[in-house]
Amino acid sequence: MQKSKKLTAVYALIMDLPLSIVVTMVALALGGNLTMERFIPSFCLAYILTFFINFLPVGMIGFKFASKYADNNTLKFGLLANVVIALFFVVILDIVMTAFGVFIASNGTMSEYLIAVVAGFIPCYIPTLIIAILWYPVADKASRAICHE
Repeated sequence: MQKSKKLTAVYALIMDLPLSIVVTMVALALGGNLTMERFIPSFCLAYILTFFINFLPVGMIGFKFASKYADNNTLKFGLLANVVIALFFVVILDIVMTAFGVFIASNGTMSEYLIAVVAGFIPCYIPTLIIAILWYPVADKASRAICHE
């Protein structure tokens, strides 16, 4: 069943808060720039990006992938779906946030950008996957209660 735009928006606001905080902290720490001055604009960018990523068919792609290898509503299904969903989120966040950090905040070069994108992927992917697995049920239940869906 397709979620309404209202439910998707409320879900995104709840789900993406811890995700954006953690990914921003990891990315800034990797770059040696974990300061409040850098955290606030980077967090805002991450939160806005993740909000809009939720409106892409990322969840549907994750669920279709998981349904090929596991029964719905099983732990295996949830893990497989979240592996794919987290991948989409991290690829987009890594590309955009690294560009922001390297080009805008630091006046870096393209080679620095490419190195940072590659170096930041796994350290950002692992906590994103963990948050997705642990926080999804909470965010889903809360958003459905708020929207009465």
